[in-house]
Amino acid sequence: MKLLKVDSIEEVEQKFETYFGALEKKTEEVELRKSYGRYLAEDVFADLDSPSFRRSVVDGYAVRAADTFGVSNSVPVFLECIGSVRMGEASTLNIGSGQTAYVPTGGMVPEGADAMVMVEHIDKLGEEMIVINRPVAPNAHIMNVGDDFKEGEKFFSKGHRISTKDIGLLAACGKGQVSVYRKPKLSILSTGDELVEPSEKPGPCQVRDINAHALSAYAEALGAEVIDLAIIPDDKEAYRNAVLERMDKCDMVVLSGGSSAGNKDFTVQVVDSLGKPGVVTHGLNIKPGKPTIVGIFTDFGEPKTVIGLPGHPLSSIIVFHVIAGRFLRKYYFANEGTSMTIPAMITENVHAGEGRITYQLVNLKRVQGQEKPTGAESGWIAEPIRAKSGAIAQLSKADGYVVIPAGSEGVRAGETVEVVLID
Repeated sequence: MKLLKVDSIEEVEQKFETYFGALEKKTEEVELRKSYGRYLAEDVFADLDSPSFRRSVVDGYAVRAADTFGVSNSVPVFLECIGSVRMGEASTLNIGSGQTAYVPTGGMVPEGADAMVMVEHIDKLGEEMIVINRPVAPNAHIMNVGDDFKEGEKFFSKGHRISTKDIGLLAACGKGQVSVYRKPKLSILSTGDELVEPSEKPGPCQVRDINAHALSAYAEALGAEVIDLAIIPDDKEAYRNAVLERMDKCDMVVLSGGSSAGNKDFTVQVVDSLGKPGVVTHGLNIKPGKPTIVGIFTDFGEPKTVIGLPGHPLSSIIVFHVIAGRFLRKYYFANEGTSMTIPAMITENVHAGEGRITYQLVNLKRVQGQEKPTGAESGWIAEPIRAKSGAIAQLSKADGYVVIPAGSEGVRAGETVEVVLID
């Protein structure tokens, strides 16, 4: 096998499609209150009209609008109050000419009435008479049947990720239980004799394991379930056994470090020995992230994948977002939506990688008024994050990245770019 024969992003995605295109997605039912952040496994339609009855949107009196036409302070109208409506109960009242009835906010508007007058705009003359001195139009302060939505209206498709603002609408559609796609299970392994746990103080030439914990947070934010984090020493057999053990219980194993062509970086050999077809990609036509490994295996009952990421934190996060993130959304969540972007003016020149797609992390800043430079019409500027390969402090400032196509000379300071947002 020849190492680092780079593939394009499109070539990797085609390989995923070859082996995972027919993968049957697993589903489960969850309570509505536990569905936030999950991906729908069903289309969602309204099961009834909303509202299903004529509903008052104010606290006031139901009237015939025609009874108020032409009224004023000098020529008010006097209406007989024939009763009141109780919340949660159907009204049996029928409003005739010259009549009215009290209706609380959310209550059912009685038959015969076609408008509501707010309590602030009436005067009471005893318990059975009110005075109105301003006109109202038909349908004023009333929601008619189906004004919000109609029975059968489609709101969400399979693969939609449930947000906080979706929960109320799902409740309105009668979804006390929601069918969602099962979370794919991931293990994340870091390799290196120099690594120690974050809780430990590193000794000479040791470093804390950053990548596994950073990647775990990104994976769970995406919607996956990370069941295991571990540090594996630079021992080929121990490494292979650790990966095999986790492949039996995971859908994806993410490996951090050991993906370059160095003598001690044996990850590609280990991955290729796990099954067939083995390593399908060792090298991506992107910067950073060229020495990325993709392994696919069909001998575990259903296809599984191993992603070997670069050991450098910034590189690993970008590759995970671009490769693993898209893969998990498409094949486990039926979600092929693109990430949200924001147009921004870039503040510095960014050179493109030689013949590779470049992903440049940036920090977004809002600029307004006199602070807004020429070219920042969107109100945002993007400051490129410059950091050496092993740096991590700058990652906390990254709001997203800019994609510079292969073959491009880069982007110049002052140009408008699209910033792909990351959590």
